[in-house]
Amino acid sequence: VSGVLLLKRLREVNALLGFTRVEAPEEAESSDESAPMASLGKGRPEWVPANQVHGEGIFIRFEESMMEAWETRPGVQVVDRRLFNGHRGWRNSRKLDPNDGYPGVRYAMLHTLSHLLIRELALDCGYNAASIRERIYADVEGENPQAGILIYTAAADSDGTLGGLVELGKPERLGELLEQALDRARVCSSDPLCSEHDPKKDRSLHSAACHACSFVSETSCEKGNRYLDRSLLVPTLDRADAAFFDPSVSSAS
Repeated sequence: VSGVLLLKRLREVNALLGFTRVEAPEEAESSDESAPMASLGKGRPEWVPANQVHGEGIFIRFEESMMEAWETRPGVQVVDRRLFNGHRGWRNSRKLDPNDGYPGVRYAMLHTLSHLLIRELALDCGYNAASIRERIYADVEGENPQAGILIYTAAADSDGTLGGLVELGKPERLGELLEQALDRARVCSSDPLCSEHDPKKDRSLHSAACHACSFVSETSCEKGNRYLDRSLLVPTLDRADAAFFDPSVSSAS
């Protein structure tokens, strides 16, 4: 972790543009793949209903050099291929271009860590887990690669206004919570089935992850509990060569 930013005041604006059924618009990678959307009215609207809420959050940034070194490890590349095979099967089953939309192994690692922290923070911060949300920053195509996660809460009621989440972002608390989250992720109550799950077999978008260890509420996750794998963070029963937080590998490098 190269930096932590405590956001004591955070604003979120949500606008209603239309209605869809079954498939969400954000699941499509282009306008051609977007699900049919019912308009708010018969004509083109001049304004749309929106609401603004305030809350708080914790932004965690990771060291880019360590991320790049981790991505080149053979074990990480194996997990990357497994997730990509599941991604291709999932998009093929929906008659979408199988080569588009894959966020990459960096995103999967940061996304899984975000879920583990949400589950851990919910035990101490005083907010229910469904009111805590995430934003993952893992773009590697631009000139400045990204490696960060934002965990925040923002709601129209009292959630997000009391400072409980920011308080846990202080160094003496965040480090302890991170260690606890990683320690819980080493063994899942659904192991060995969870750790041995192959996304290619059932055309799913997660590997070593399930409701018992890594999934969060649908309102909390920006990807609908997709692109998750605990083996990218810590050694599991099935794989021990892809963990970003493996002390033996870190000290050796």
